[in-house]
Amino acid sequence: MSPKKITPPTAGSSFSMLSHADAIFDAATLQKSWEILGVIHRYRTSTPDGTTDRSDEGSLKFLSMICPVQLILPAFPFKSPNRKHKTLGALPDKGEELALAHLNGLCAAITDIYEPGAILTIASDGLVYSDLLGVSDAEVYAYGEALRRLVHTQGCKNIQFVRLRNLLHWHEDTPLDATTYERLANDFRQRLIDTFTPLDYDVASSIKTDGDVCATYRGYIKFLAKDLEHTFVEGERSKKSHKQHISDIAKAMIGRGKAFAEAIQKTFPQHVRLSIHPSCGSTKLPIHVLPQARNLITPWHSAPCFTVDGRMEYSMRERFDASEDIERVSRNGQPWYYRFKSDLYSWSPSVELEPLYPCGLLIRPTQPTSAQELPMGPLRELAQQNSPLVLRGFDDTKDKELFVTKAEEMGTPLPWKFGLILEVKDHGTDTQGLNNVLSSEWMPFHYDGLFKIQKGKDAEGKDISLSFPPNPSPKDTGFTLFSPSHLVWHYLPAGYTVEQLEKLRWTVETTSFDQSRSARLAVYSEYLR
Repeated sequence: MSPKKITPPTAGSSFSMLSHADAIFDAATLQKSWEILGVIHRYRTSTPDGTTDRSDEGSLKFLSMICPVQLILPAFPFKSPNRKHKTLGALPDKGEELALAHLNGLCAAITDIYEPGAILTIASDGLVYSDLLGVSDAEVYAYGEALRRLVHTQGCKNIQFVRLRNLLHWHEDTPLDATTYERLANDFRQRLIDTFTPLDYDVASSIKTDGDVCATYRGYIKFLAKDLEHTFVEGERSKKSHKQHISDIAKAMIGRGKAFAEAIQKTFPQHVRLSIHPSCGSTKLPIHVLPQARNLITPWHSAPCFTVDGRMEYSMRERFDASEDIERVSRNGQPWYYRFKSDLYSWSPSVELEPLYPCGLLIRPTQPTSAQELPMGPLRELAQQNSPLVLRGFDDTKDKELFVTKAEEMGTPLPWKFGLILEVKDHGTDTQGLNNVLSSEWMPFHYDGLFKIQKGKDAEGKDISLSFPPNPSPKDTGFTLFSPSHLVWHYLPAGYTVEQLEKLRWTVETTSFDQSRSARLAVYSEYLR
């Protein structure tokens, strides 16, 4: 479902819901706040069936919290206790790595329109529920520590963590190693329940009257059925009593979740509240934590799998284990992700391939290997499926003649005006009209067919610019791709047809390359089929 467009209020609209006394809104600040909300809404999940969408209410409420942008997300508790059928183990895997990169990307997208950017605080709710599901406090600690290492190694600078003790403001000065964490875990849990559970809170009534709570309860029932599947033993408990047991746990989770939400609200009153659970959007913004996810799924309830062409799929491990077309990949001895089998992965036993976020592959040698050994044919075929390919750690990378030789193994290179090889260094303002090539600006992966343009006529006889890219190029397309553009078409909403898209035209303008501009370029059907 495409997120609903966020439209700023018109002049004269009431802002009575903007109750934060310290908030001073001028027109520019208000407009910027709506733009930031628009970015967050790109990550939104759909409103649950049968629930009224109240996100406009929530948007007005969140406006008073939006500058500076501070987000809070209760999430990343621990891996599902059903490691045989659902997850790859007890520790984070490629799924968590993708989720953290995806969430960091949300903050980075805000930076594009608001320079200070955003900080996302993840409040792990592991200790809140772990005892109910039979997960040890030691596993909760190990999972959380591994997440923090991932954030550091992946450079997710917009993400930080808080522990349950920080919400309780208790033992905050106590160093928490694994032993101390386990010793204090139950005390933290009980203090949360005693301090923050509203005295008159009734779980059953809340499920009946609150749409968000009901949606969360139903979600818990769904996940718990599989999470606790391994605890049901025929003869020891009837299916009916096991179902009731699951319902009781779900209700207990609702009660503790209420206390946790109260603690978060009191500790972070001016943070925009995000949620992994379905919601009408009035008090929290429900978001997808995994990229390319089409349904409500999290990395701690699933395993990730990659197709050869770069798509990401998330499902229970039992589904991937049962498929003869899928293989499991480990990293440092730990099961890390699944991928569809392909001969394109097996051209050398001395390299490892790692999917990159948001697309492409990192290829590294597992032992000292010369770039001379790289088989350019298979690499080219792989790049046509999933790109960009980043080769890192190979020897001889400063040998210019070797670079040219390896390029010629793929075909005849097309030289730029400065030759076949460009040594990337900052030339300041002396860029010869090539701005982001010779300066320190960002240079995205791009299609150089923009600069091999000839004038032509379309079917109606109108003048158009035609692109003539270099050869050789991917099979059946005639275009050299440096990013997986085919995924754009894969994720287009259903209902668009090739015939509709063939009629579209687009224009490219850039301050680089001598103010280059190409107009009325066709969206060629070869891209779409």
